[in-house]
Amino acid sequence: MKIIDILKLCDFENVEKQIIFHYGNDDLDKYRNLYRKLKNIKIEKNLTTNSYIGITVRQKNEDGTDPAIEASNKNDENIYFDVNGFETDDELLHSIAALSYEEFLQYGIEEETLSRFSYESILAHSLCEVTSYGFDDNV
Repeated sequence: MKIIDILKLCDFENVEKQIIFHYGNDDLDKYRNLYRKLKNIKIEKNLTTNSYIGITVRQKNEDGTDPAIEASNKNDENIYFDVNGFETDDELLHSIAALSYEEFLQYGIEEETLSRFSYESILAHSLCEVTSYGFDDNV
């Protein structure tokens, strides 16, 4: 399953609830406009790699170590969601914030992330990560 697939299955209103809960009310109009834009993008250049996103729940620590945890309570304010990209058989993680929207849409979602999070939650965390440097497309 890819980002583009779950985007087609989710209404923005449900994704918006996740954005508000985890990230606040800022830029909701920008997220709504981006969501519409992503739903209408035509893929013109296919990715040449098998790239995926994964979401890791991390515990905020004062010493900055922030270990990965098995969060039973995803509403805990002492945790955050670390969204990374990676390629099949490659242990090197990378930020998805520099991806073009066309590339982002073609990223798969790792099985563990699919089993631990709702589609709406995956989209909310991914949208917040891909726009962490702003809402302009990184073409």
